[in-house]
Amino acid sequence: MDLVKLKSFLTEQNLPEYRFRQIVKNYYSGRYLSFDQMTDLSIDLRSKLNSQFSLYSVSEEKIVGDQSTQKALLKLIDNQKIESVLMNYDEWITACVSSQVGCALNCQFCATGKMGFIRNLAPQEIVDQILYWNQKIYPSFVGRIVFMGMGEPFLNWDNLLESLKLINSTEGLNIGARKISISTAGVADKIIEFANLDTQINLAVSLHSANQSFRETIMPIAKKYNLEELKKACLYYVSKTNRQLFFEYALTDKNTSQNDAKLLANFIDSHHLFFVNLIPLNPVEDGLNCATKEQQEKFMNSLNQLRVMYSLRRSFGQKFSAACGQLATESK
Repeated sequence: MDLVKLKSFLTEQNLPEYRFRQIVKNYYSGRYLSFDQMTDLSIDLRSKLNSQFSLYSVSEEKIVGDQSTQKALLKLIDNQKIESVLMNYDEWITACVSSQVGCALNCQFCATGKMGFIRNLAPQEIVDQILYWNQKIYPSFVGRIVFMGMGEPFLNWDNLLESLKLINSTEGLNIGARKISISTAGVADKIIEFANLDTQINLAVSLHSANQSFRETIMPIAKKYNLEELKKACLYYVSKTNRQLFFEYALTDKNTSQNDAKLLANFIDSHHLFFVNLIPLNPVEDGLNCATKEQQEKFMNSLNQLRVMYSLRRSFGQKFSAACGQLATESK
């Protein structure tokens, strides 16, 4: 819902200021599927709102999942489609949101990249993914947000920043900055800009290899922002913010040798604010091969010897293509 247009409309109707605050509160509550359900508004006003506005910019096409993970295929106003994922960690509930329809980066382990780039999502299309999930799980609610769905968030910069304001605002979703995480494939100049925002939002960088030539083959963006430039941006981020930075590393049969572990250790250089998230590769069509259990264990043993700080990420939703790198809307 376009709140600027809503406020203008209510002013034209000579309605008091509190009506705007009332509708906005209802909108962000995640309780209502339509204006008709907002019984604290007059029937006449509800009718006018229905004729002028769409309450939400996303609608459910399909949903699959289990008790821990749900994946929704959502249709936008222009009939484009995105996917969004809900993960229940018992202690908290996390929504994985998309920032673009498709993606231009074409990383070889990611299904979204194989779609190509279609368009950026508007701020309300990002926020409405969270409201959609809040409606599904009410009276529970989403407590954490990860921008790890479809698209590269830093290539939708302006809309990303506007959506973050709405998510973080006490008059919006009121989700704390430290409970929001953004993942980038390594857009170095935007990492610097993000650091300059002086926010407490978490940042993760998709690294996946500390070998420049190999990284270029699996992540074409590495040709534009090489490892040296990326590391400079990451060092600037931690020095500017004094916040931990997470490197995502998908475990394949091509990046888990002892030499790969040494290259990763040299890249991290035992910086106390650099931390590695190891991710068992989730299979996608025509993608890379996952490292075997033996390869994963040897790689982690090498990292232990090299004193690299890391964790092995818990995987959600792989059996219905809801895990990292598996989101795509083709043939849905």
